Amino acid sequence: MSPDRNTAGYVPRLLSAAAFVTNRATETSLAELRLTQERTAVLRLLVESPAGEAMIAEASGLPAGCVRDCVLALQCCGYITSGPDGLWAVTPSGAKIQASADDAEVRLMSRGNDDVGALRQELHALIQALTPPPADPAPK
Repeated sequence: MSPDRNTAGYVPRLLSAAAFVTNRATETSLAELRLTQERTAVLRLLVESPAGEAMIAEASGLPAGCVRDCVLALQCCGYITSGPDGLWAVTPSGAKIQASADDAEVRLMSRGNDDVGALRQELHALIQALTPPPADPAPK
């Protein structure tokens, strides 16, 4: 049974639940690949072209310390390597795992499990509740 949609705080709670469900599912999918959202962002940038840590930090918006942790973790996984020029580059297994991460994201977004289905129904009901009724024609 759905809570009263007119209750104060209903919309923020619903939106918060939507964000939580999406975030949890994303983290679970990435964990299967030994990735985090930050590592995935770094790996995506490096698939495009080799880069140094400062360039990665600037392009991703991640703090330099986080980028350093990410590249070391990705290197330990064998997904990237550092060249003599100091630039990080994706290995063949890194390119393969990035493709797997992209596939996992597509599966996540197209998944039709009960939690997502229920959330979709609640969001649809919310949209209907927030849509104003058609205006009454002017009395004659």
